[in-house]
Amino acid sequence: MEEIFGPSGKLAEYFPTFEYRKQQVDLAEEVRCTLLNGEGEILAAEAPPGVGKTFALLVPAMISAAAGGKKILFLTAGIPLQEQLIEKDLPALNRLLGLSLPFGLLKGKGNYACLLKAGESGETADGREGYLSFGDGGAASRKIAEWLSSTKTGDLSEVSLPPDSPAVLRIAASSRACLGAACPFRDRCFVRKSLRDAQEWSVIVANYHLFFSYLLGAGKPFPVQAEILICDEAHRIPEAARSSMAQSVSADEFARLLRSRAVQDGAALIETGATAGKTSALAGEVRLEAARFFELLEIKCPANKASFTSRNEELWHQQAVVREKTDELLRLFSFLEDSQDELDPEHSRISVWMDELKRTADVLTWCTETSGYPSWAYWKEGRSLSSAPASPLEELSECFRSFSPETAVFVSATLAPGGKWGYWTGETGVAPTRFFISDSPFSLDEQMEIVVVDTGLEVMDPCYDRTVCAVMEKLVEANGGSTLILVSSLRLLRKTAEILRNRKRAYTILVQGELPRTELLRAFREDRSSVLVGSASFREGVDIPGEGLTQVIIDRIPFPHPADPLVQARNALFGGRSFSRITLPEAKMLLKQAAGRLIRSREDRGRVVILDGRVLSRKDWNIPGALPAVKYRRLVVPRQNVSKSVAQVRTV
Repeated sequence: MEEIFGPSGKLAEYFPTFEYRKQQVDLAEEVRCTLLNGEGEILAAEAPPGVGKTFALLVPAMISAAAGGKKILFLTAGIPLQEQLIEKDLPALNRLLGLSLPFGLLKGKGNYACLLKAGESGETADGREGYLSFGDGGAASRKIAEWLSSTKTGDLSEVSLPPDSPAVLRIAASSRACLGAACPFRDRCFVRKSLRDAQEWSVIVANYHLFFSYLLGAGKPFPVQAEILICDEAHRIPEAARSSMAQSVSADEFARLLRSRAVQDGAALIETGATAGKTSALAGEVRLEAARFFELLEIKCPANKASFTSRNEELWHQQAVVREKTDELLRLFSFLEDSQDELDPEHSRISVWMDELKRTADVLTWCTETSGYPSWAYWKEGRSLSSAPASPLEELSECFRSFSPETAVFVSATLAPGGKWGYWTGETGVAPTRFFISDSPFSLDEQMEIVVVDTGLEVMDPCYDRTVCAVMEKLVEANGGSTLILVSSLRLLRKTAEILRNRKRAYTILVQGELPRTELLRAFREDRSSVLVGSASFREGVDIPGEGLTQVIIDRIPFPHPADPLVQARNALFGGRSFSRITLPEAKMLLKQAAGRLIRSREDRGRVVILDGRVLSRKDWNIPGALPAVKYRRLVVPRQNVSKSVAQVRTV
């Protein structure tokens, strides 16, 4: 690895701006040894920002894959890293290492156009009429039709329309609506083509959501087997697994299914003169009873979001009515399902509809019964019911065993808060055979400081928001902008933006939600004095080296809200151990991610400001142990009139 990553190695020859980093060599060597040690080896590695972990992971893996004819599955959580791998890193490393490993990005079905849906919408290459208007006179439909006539991949990201465009969503492929072998377009299916192509790749890049949607969501094998598994951003694994296992049901979902064309098509096939209208009437009854269930849910639980820890008998009774009517409707179609030709598109469409309606009724029963609590959390949000595992430990353990790569590498900048692996291994069920923790390649004690501001206020204090916003305004103004502000709630995000925009500033204020994320980050990067106000999702994926980011402000230690349904289920599941086992380590990990946004190169300088005195006052939590070992300053906001006290912040 020294020959490649060393001061006079191949990377130094290939990249004029290459910087030698011993930590990168060490990580690459650790990956190489893991691969050489043979089947069953599992490496867990923590590598802070700036190590250059992507190349350190890929170089030894690609060399091993080329030598042994093996495949690499590279999993990541974020789209930016996937795009970087495909567009930059993998082509560069193939050239640098003298290899020609084929590679590609494997996406979920929803990222591809469905030709059957497009044909039904009049958006096919030969569709000369029938274009649908989405308030645009059919312009979006025509644009899609033109694109479909030339695309080779069917990847919807190629269409010059917003991803949430109703015209794009209408033709997106879907697992639930897929006719499979019965689809008349199966030989031209873009999803099938992507899976065929992936069989020929030596390096497959995919995200956790897709990976777990097969192994956990659908209970099916991942469509491409690989001998080498690399999981980057591995701290996101529990969250991604939980998301893939989550179940949800809503009034709108029942209404959509019961107004489906499959109801009328099925009725035309099974009804005779004596039973005419029975199918539609029964479908209407199911829709009505489902609507009554969600109306009752609103009466019993008027809050927008609330958890359920036990069965509500009135809701359970109404659910039983919906279930009975649904089963009666499905029985009307049962003989058709038993006798259908699986290659008949009409019959297959009805079968898909039946499966989806049954699944929806099953989820309603599961969410209303709450029998899995506290291993599973249950909650109402708006006009829907949802459920997710409190801790997907057992499912994850089985998931990785079933995929069974020869070698696996799990890496992130935040896997071992305070040097301890218990939280991550306990949440994922991964049992590494090797552990590696790298130090930072930067002189952090010289490049940054951490400032802890003690407001003396609890989050629920009426003065909390006003005080925190005033402190942030003072800090931003003193720094002349160039600040990333990370807040823990959308409420505080809006108030922070309002305060910062209450008068003309010498810098631009960028706010999450006002532009797409990629555009926000581009503007933040290009305008070196700008301020970006964001929430949790901006704790990672923000890479702004230089003078464009010299201050990161974090409003508080990122503990989850105690009323969060998952938190309540975890507390019930683990009892008094929940805080020390899950809540505190998770908060440390998230805080470390946020602080890691500041220093991205050897030239960077700045400060991380945390507006939470507990960072230093709660010695038993040992928050500094999870953060860089740098100089700390503590600032105190006097407990008096807020408008005056912020100006009197003093250093202790």
